[in-house]
Amino acid sequence: MRIKIEDPVVDEKDNKMRINSVNIMSKSIPFQLLFLLYLTFSSLPAEAVAFDPLVKAKKIVLIAGPKSHGPKAHEYIKSVRLMKTMLDNSNVEGIATEIHFNGWPEDPLTLEDADLILYISDGRDGPLFDEVPFMTNDRMEVMKRQMDRGCGLSLIHFSTFASDEMGEKVLDWGGGYFDWQDDQGERNWYSAIKTMESELVFPNADHPILSGLQPFKLKDEYYYNIRFQDPDNRLKGIAELPALGGREEGGNTVAWAVERQDGGRGFSTTMGHFYSNWKNANYRKMILNGIVWAAGADVPTSGVEAKFYEDEEVTQHLYQKSRKALLLTGNHHPAHPWQETSPLIKSAIESNSDFYVDISTNIENLSQYDLDDYDALILNYANWEDPNQLSDKSKDSFVNYLNQGGGLMVLHFANGAFHSSLPNAGESDWPEYREIVRRIWDHDADSGHDKYGEFSVHISNSKHPITSGVKDFSTFDELYFNQKGDQPIVPLFSARSTVTGKDEPLAWVYNYGEGRVFQTLLGHDAKSFSTPEFQQILSNAINWVGRDND
Repeated sequence: MRIKIEDPVVDEKDNKMRINSVNIMSKSIPFQLLFLLYLTFSSLPAEAVAFDPLVKAKKIVLIAGPKSHGPKAHEYIKSVRLMKTMLDNSNVEGIATEIHFNGWPEDPLTLEDADLILYISDGRDGPLFDEVPFMTNDRMEVMKRQMDRGCGLSLIHFSTFASDEMGEKVLDWGGGYFDWQDDQGERNWYSAIKTMESELVFPNADHPILSGLQPFKLKDEYYYNIRFQDPDNRLKGIAELPALGGREEGGNTVAWAVERQDGGRGFSTTMGHFYSNWKNANYRKMILNGIVWAAGADVPTSGVEAKFYEDEEVTQHLYQKSRKALLLTGNHHPAHPWQETSPLIKSAIESNSDFYVDISTNIENLSQYDLDDYDALILNYANWEDPNQLSDKSKDSFVNYLNQGGGLMVLHFANGAFHSSLPNAGESDWPEYREIVRRIWDHDADSGHDKYGEFSVHISNSKHPITSGVKDFSTFDELYFNQKGDQPIVPLFSARSTVTGKDEPLAWVYNYGEGRVFQTLLGHDAKSFSTPEFQQILSNAINWVGRDND
């Protein structure tokens, strides 16, 4: 006989122990072992023994899709982070949570023992947007395998959208979906959308999902006239909004639950448009109750108790960091392997600072993310041969962020973005970018670089916080020269070019509006970021632009 108890976690805030998983390798347990377990747990404080150590924790997998809307709406990434933080610190024992981004786990095997898979993402609306990320043929096979063994399913807001083909499975697994009917470009919808504020009603008040709830009013973008099976004896309406004026049978239902014959449960809601609604205690409780119930766990009589956590608190809970930076990359010169350099930039900064770094591969997230959540932005991006202009919304958001004191780091060839001389990308020209980034690569002039290789970097300004304590060092990189611009800068370090024969500045600082900017011409490839001194400079720079020393 062998017993294995995995990952005991003691919550120091409430002195409760959570057992994430328990694996029993025998059909019976000797009396001596039972007695030993009794002695072990009876010695703990009474409030610590709030779980059965021989019961496997319910595993809840929270999956966020990529963002496509502006800040404060459709906040998929922020929502799964918040949900995990709330559940981890709630009054519910015997659950284990994990979060995944970009619509699908990097390792899909994690789904094989999930008790609930929750999606909050975009969904397809005819020819617009993309399918909910699991709604592809290969992924649907993976999902079917999980549903067949009794895994639960939760779909939040836009994730309820489905084609009729995919909707047949969603009806079975989760009970209902938003039916846009056809993809001919016209919104010949069966379902409907209305943004309004009104009182919610609860037709099945004795359902566990409604435990501890009080009547409440909520403003949201409601989807209604949802496609349900007719009849479906499994279906229980959780929340309705009569003011929507939907179809007579179930047309005003905006949250629902099902219990399947395979043992799995479904909880879905069309609410979830505005991130601020998480601050509503009853809305928060209803969604968390639904998640816990759909995972097969017991909902407390008073409901799931969890406060709203500000973004700084969520970051601290999940990553043990107090601040965040956003690294924008993904579109670059083919010789600049951003896939390799981005994790190295993230590691260098996180290892030596109190910053957590989010990585975005969509430059338009400048207007889709809530930049107020970030103390610094990092550009490792250049739209080489991409003529698409940055949207006006993103330009305005970027400029406003800096004018209000946000920090910025500009790395290597990011100084070549949005310039009229970019090969095949001149249409993307943005003159204000030359105000933000004061030294730029001009393909119509004599900008260039030494052959990639090893050279020595000289610290020319050792008194600045970014270079304080950093000694001269050797690196492998491209040594840029003749970068254009005449606005004032404060140089930090330089290197002697074999082409120009001059000491070429390689990093400097200045202010744009109220924002601090650090720009360096180093950072060609992964080897360039392996130098310890450069890594230290990056971590010092994020602290400086993020005003850690104010």
